[in-house]
Amino acid sequence: MPFVIDIDPVAFSVLGIPVRWYGLILVGAAALAIWLAQREGRRRGIEPPIISDAVVWVGAAALVGGRLLYVVQNELGSVGQHPFHILMIWMGGLSFYGGLVGALLALAVFARRRGLPLLAVFDVAAPAAAIGQAIGHIGCLIGGDSYGNPTDVPWAVVYRNPGAMAPQGIPLHPTQAYEAILLGILFVALWVGRERLGRLGKGAVAGTYLLGLSAIRFGLFLLRDEPAVLFGLKTAQLIGLGIAALAIVILVAGRQARRSFATPKLEATGP
Repeated sequence: MPFVIDIDPVAFSVLGIPVRWYGLILVGAAALAIWLAQREGRRRGIEPPIISDAVVWVGAAALVGGRLLYVVQNELGSVGQHPFHILMIWMGGLSFYGGLVGALLALAVFARRRGLPLLAVFDVAAPAAAIGQAIGHIGCLIGGDSYGNPTDVPWAVVYRNPGAMAPQGIPLHPTQAYEAILLGILFVALWVGRERLGRLGKGAVAGTYLLGLSAIRFGLFLLRDEPAVLFGLKTAQLIGLGIAALAIVILVAGRQARRSFATPKLEATGP
């Protein structure tokens, strides 16, 4: 028998402005992620104030990147007629991968401006991102966002609240729960194994995170009702392959840098 979700996505209102469960959960997830990043940053010699500054960069870039990719994928026609529609986030949505690319670019620029090793900065951010995303998907589950295909599996979910984004009364794959669980497992693996991964070189934690993230989302989009665009793959799956390629580049770069550092330089000797 499927699980019934009959929760109003709006938790409460303040001066007539609705406050959604998704937003509340996202704030909590972000707070935990920032705390973990500060703790890991301190271990790697990056002080908490620097992490706090990076959060501002990442948050702004993720918002812009997520909105831009969503509009390109879904609302180019609306923007052509009403250019300011691109700013109306409350009327549209955000793309996860757009936000991820924006965050990575922001971290790269931030690390360069502050003179920080880029791969080390990525390593600090990776576990925090994994747990933040895992918790954030609980909000998606409540609101019916990112729902899966109809199914008859015993753990299917049925939405009954008219405010939910998912279709009503149809048993669906709880892909939001799948992603939350899998990302939670990925976080534990990264957090517990971060010192061991660190022996492989800088960037090993970040590369492992990006590979795991890509694999998780590639598989889950098999359960999402979205059109294929190329070679039978959906847009998110194609972007995921690009992210996986970036992860491999990061892993190889970190490994080569470690080998170069570990290899002693032979001094030239005269005859």
